[in-house]
Amino acid sequence: MTSPTSSATFALADAVELVHVVRNGFVESRTPGAAVVTGPDGSVLASLGPADALIYPRSTLKPFQAIASLRHGARLEGEQIAIACGSHRGTARHRDLAERILQVNGLSAADLQCPGDWPADAEEIARHADDIAHGAEKTPLAYNCSGKHAGFLAACVASGHDTATYLEREHPVQREVDAVIEEYCGEEIAHVGVDGCGAPAAVVSLAGLARGIGRVAAAPHRRDAELHAVSVANAMLDHPWAVQAEGRPNTLVMEELGLIAKLGADGVTVMGAPDGTAVAVKALDGGSRAGDLVALALLAQFAPEHVDAERLPDVLRRVAPPVLGRGEPVGAVQLATPVLDLLD
Repeated sequence: MTSPTSSATFALADAVELVHVVRNGFVESRTPGAAVVTGPDGSVLASLGPADALIYPRSTLKPFQAIASLRHGARLEGEQIAIACGSHRGTARHRDLAERILQVNGLSAADLQCPGDWPADAEEIARHADDIAHGAEKTPLAYNCSGKHAGFLAACVASGHDTATYLEREHPVQREVDAVIEEYCGEEIAHVGVDGCGAPAAVVSLAGLARGIGRVAAAPHRRDAELHAVSVANAMLDHPWAVQAEGRPNTLVMEELGLIAKLGADGVTVMGAPDGTAVAVKALDGGSRAGDLVALALLAQFAPEHVDAERLPDVLRRVAPPVLGRGEPVGAVQLATPVLDLLD
């Protein structure tokens, strides 16, 4: 294992342009960042910007966190595992699923230590407008990480560990999370902060993150893979709605292309193909418009046998952020020259 050390992510001078926004024929803005492609053996196949750049992967760590929960005995299966890996939209279906995990373990939403929130979709909020107007409060079940937290708590119950301290850095479940991250990414954690949901947030390299996601994505197809990783990959692909939501980019990519896909806050995106080829993208501005386009383009280039060429154009169109004028398309988010130079 390598042990990178630093107190900051890569600088603007080391970034490359990943995408730019064209409005009515004029380039309006540019997104700098870095991306790395790792192969089935974990080696770096290509990089844009520094492959060894240290980043907070944020929610792209959730597959590893779910593996840790399963290792600690969490009795999860199918869509329950999927939502433990998810950054969901807080719909009634998502909230009910997270709550069921808690209930079968003798717990409730009061045991969740993630913040309270409203559903992320305007339609869902509209359905609860009367309740909100009459004083309904935010619920942690609607927080996008509630499935992960429910998984942590299920692991605590199964292994007999304290549920009140499950987010503390030294809690046995969190120590297991560290072990999984280091094992799958092939490097030591460089730094640990606190994520928005309150869980410990590890820092690893961009290449390490891609390597780890590639191992998860390939798990169902490798005889020597950990069974918990197999369960995680299969759950994400079998129940993609629980990972994000119907019509959202991660869900679309998994439904239409069969690739593992996961977003993270502050501009992080990962995708992995069944053979273990994987991509990790970090937009330096923290935005999300580059990640899906860059990751899909790079996977299509470096794992073409696992990306359906007929379906890809439609998926790219649906995941691309729209550029609108008066509600009508007037431009597009386009791959920048450094990315195009890596493509055939």
